[in-house]
Amino acid sequence: MNWLKKLWNWFITPNEDACCAAPHEVTPVEVEEETRTSGSIFGTICRAAGVKQRDIDSSNAAALFDEWYTGKVAEDDIRQSIAEFKSLHAGVNAKLAGRL
Repeated sequence: MNWLKKLWNWFITPNEDACCAAPHEVTPVEVEEETRTSGSIFGTICRAAGVKQRDIDSSNAAALFDEWYTGKVAEDDIRQSIAEFKSLHAGVNAKLAGRL
């Protein structure tokens, strides 16, 4: 029973380490903003529409779209250009058929 009391006291007694008594300085962390490419946005749109990642990878659709697309890198603009992209790339069109 004595060991149980020691264990209980160990849990409820505050830690008195010297490291915890002094206030810590907050170190600022710099975060780089993620720049998305047109190909990555295209891939995200395809996955949201139900296209499997392996279909996107096997047809190299994201890389082809990134090379082909020259417009503004915005989701709405990319969505509008997908139909034209599919008409120019038959292999990608086959993988995306019925989903986009």
